[in-house]
Amino acid sequence: MADSVEPALHTGLPHGVPVLIACSGGAASVALAAAAARDGVPCSIGHVDHGLRPESADEAEGVRELARQLGVQFFMHKIKGLNIRDAGLEAAARTARYAALAGLARSARTPAVATAHTRRDQAETILLRLIRGAGPGALAGIRRRRELAPGIELFRPLLEVSRAATEAYCAARGLRWFDDPHNVDPARARARLRALWPALLQLNPRLEEALAGAAATFAEEDELLNALANAGAHLHPALRRRALLAAASEQGARPERKHLEAIVRLLERGEGAIDVPGGRAVVKFERRRSPPDRSGEVAVPAPGRYHWASRALEVEAKPGAGVDVDVTQAPFPWTLRGQRPGDRYRPAGGRSKKVADLWIDARVPREERGALALLSDAHGRVFWVEGLRPGAACGRGSHSFRLRPEMKPSDGPLPSRRRHESRSATMRPRPDEESR
Repeated sequence: MADSVEPALHTGLPHGVPVLIACSGGAASVALAAAAARDGVPCSIGHVDHGLRPESADEAEGVRELARQLGVQFFMHKIKGLNIRDAGLEAAARTARYAALAGLARSARTPAVATAHTRRDQAETILLRLIRGAGPGALAGIRRRRELAPGIELFRPLLEVSRAATEAYCAARGLRWFDDPHNVDPARARARLRALWPALLQLNPRLEEALAGAAATFAEEDELLNALANAGAHLHPALRRRALLAAASEQGARPERKHLEAIVRLLERGEGAIDVPGGRAVVKFERRRSPPDRSGEVAVPAPGRYHWASRALEVEAKPGAGVDVDVTQAPFPWTLRGQRPGDRYRPAGGRSKKVADLWIDARVPREERGALALLSDAHGRVFWVEGLRPGAACGRGSHSFRLRPEMKPSDGPLPSRRRHESRSATMRPRPDEESR
């Protein structure tokens, strides 16, 4: 079993990118830290002390000693004044922990954080969410990768590795770990579920693998539903709920099922408003706009050279030829086009806003905007906008592109275009984006 830990890092962590390993001192996180260091991953160790138990200081020193043994840097944050009044202990601790890890990643100057959630954690999460009546998005379970904070990605490379395998890895290498007494505290729902686990195995001896596999299926379907929900107007009720959730998420709201049902009733009625957790939903109808003119769109199914509005897009299946793109985040086919009303975009390190507003913020002259290009991926998501910072899918990856003016040798330069390209190369975040 111990042999399954290190191979998981090869597919679960970004290559050549420094990673902060979140290490609590438990077997799984100790195994992850040791495996990353042994495998040559450029890494450091981050530890968050919640200060909830007297022995937490000793455990923090144990993780510091592990970092010293592995020859990697150690970063630590102690949480003070945990507010459990609204969310409860577990949720408050989790929120504070991830915020602390984002801060430690900035201190370590790394764009990636890895946590040691295992296949057993995934299986327990699915069961707990089923018991609480969760929908298909929640049943996708713990995600293998997500944004932790602007410019920082969170990775979970051990989601297909059993907890027993991490313990075997530590035992085989003489690595010490701590058992958190909260894991067997009957006041916690997860601990009570763990006490029932032997009985559940009588129903299915491979329950852990079955539930983790179901989570992977739900995650794929969740991605598909999100893509379809972005597609437009007359939606199946399931897609309509998904579209509402996506719209709410962009604004930081967190509607529950009862709120979504109320919003649907407002849609049927034609107008109205309700408060939802994190915001307010307002329904109003406007005059139908004419469908967008897509005559200026160019499909980009694969690397090659494409022509658009007297410009030439050159896409290569290698990095370094212009703007690098991670095609796992921005899959083909791409679409090269101009801006449409309502287009939204999230520059790296910024927040999602309408493209028109971002151009205004960047002081792009109005007369130039109609000639600027956008690239969207197979799901219709805009991942690059001319004149703005590249999105999260850009900056590193297996492919690259450049957009050139198509000029004959006798042609002169395009002054306004060159002025704009020069400006975009030196663009800086707005103050409010730098602080997020």
